[in-house]
Amino acid sequence: MQNSFPCKIRILGSASYNLLTVAQGITLGAVEATPKIWDIAGAWPIIQAAGGTWVSLGKDPIFPLVVGQNYAQVAYSTLVVSQAQWVDQFQPLVTIIGQPNQPH
Repeated sequence: MQNSFPCKIRILGSASYNLLTVAQGITLGAVEATPKIWDIAGAWPIIQAAGGTWVSLGKDPIFPLVVGQNYAQVAYSTLVVSQAQWVDQFQPLVTIIGQPNQPH
């Protein structure tokens, strides 16, 4: 049986760590279906500084945040890739993650 997903899937146990493996050069890309803002806030600037590309898979952008809004129950489906050229390769494989009411 051939795997239709052309990548190795890893579940690392921490959304932040998973995303930061891209900034470290360990992985080409990472996807998270339900990270919370506390998973993203620290990783975002590190990935940007490392030259990575961040793609929101949801309908709304992640930033800027609104002061006083409760983000505790909001998930931000996210794709992170090490170089912008990889977005076109990875995004079609994971776009369904950000679509509401779709089985995953």
